[in-house]
Amino acid sequence: MKLYRHRTEEEAREAIDLVRTIAHVPDGARVLDLCCGYGRHALTLAEAGYHVTGLDGSSFLIDRAREIYPHPNVTYVVGDMRGPYPHAPYDAIVNFFTSFGYFDTADEDGKVLQAVYEALSGGGQFVMDFLNAHYVREHLEAETMSIVENATIIQDRSIADGFVHKRITISVPCSYEREYTERVRLYTRDELIAMITAIGFVVDDVLGDYNGIPFDEATSPRCIIIAHKPR
Repeated sequence: MKLYRHRTEEEAREAIDLVRTIAHVPDGARVLDLCCGYGRHALTLAEAGYHVTGLDGSSFLIDRAREIYPHPNVTYVVGDMRGPYPHAPYDAIVNFFTSFGYFDTADEDGKVLQAVYEALSGGGQFVMDFLNAHYVREHLEAETMSIVENATIIQDRSIADGFVHKRITISVPCSYEREYTERVRLYTRDELIAMITAIGFVVDDVLGDYNGIPFDEATSPRCIIIAHKPR
């Protein structure tokens, strides 16, 4: 939570604006925030007038969401993103902040997309906010260091076997040192679209950032796919 605290509420509002203005999810819709973390987007969705379920595999983060971002229109639950999802069907499902591609195989990732499809009502919208694989390959910083409160955080990044790997070392002088690893598969836009459409989705738009600009493989930091389940 401290490492990613630069991801602000303002950024969350920009992401939710996409849901309202480009995906055209109507006011009062039932929305699943898939991999909601500690609730930044779920709260913003609720404040925008949606009825929200926030689902995440981390009981720690769900507990923090209930503590930090409670709202009468949000229910936070612990669950597997491969489904099935509680309280379905939904009018829209959103998946923000590159919360996809962490399983060992593409088949397991595909189960997520299948679960999303099955949990949507006919005409329901799916918004997937993923990284732009080409941009990541061209702009990857091999190492960065930052100071968060009294902790030194070193992030080492590399690309191998179709994944971007990150090793995060957190150290507090005279106290402790911890190491974490992350790994996400570098799906390209075309690969994601192929996976999504093979299940039955219709892709409506692909954006390159939260500001709504069209996707450009060379310059876009994000790959935001907006699709719908046919009626």
